[in-house]
Amino acid sequence: MNVHITGRNLKITPDVRIHIEKNMKKLDYFIDHIYDFKLTLVRQRHIITAEVNINVKKKIIHIFAKTEDIFSVLDMLFDKIEVKLRRYREKLISKRVTPLKESTVEGSASSLQQVEETA
Repeated sequence: MNVHITGRNLKITPDVRIHIEKNMKKLDYFIDHIYDFKLTLVRQRHIITAEVNINVKKKIIHIFAKTEDIFSVLDMLFDKIEVKLRRYREKLISKRVTPLKESTVEGSASSLQQVEETA
């Protein structure tokens, strides 16, 4: 996973970077789905906006949050990221189809049981 952190009109201090890395550990569960992670922090007057673009297979997830404190905006952003990635992962799991061999074996076993019951 490639991680890019940029700041516009804002310097990324070591404390902020440590806070981001600590919150990134929440995403270890989804690490196999994430290819690229781009975080941008923008300061406009007294409001800080955090935006993130996450490249996953065949999709780009875009999430943003705004508040006045940099640490609270990061916490809010990572909570939203966790919800979105969990929803994305659940969608992937629900779309999985059972293999054809398993379904035919189950179907033939049930038809054999029906034949034995009628005889």
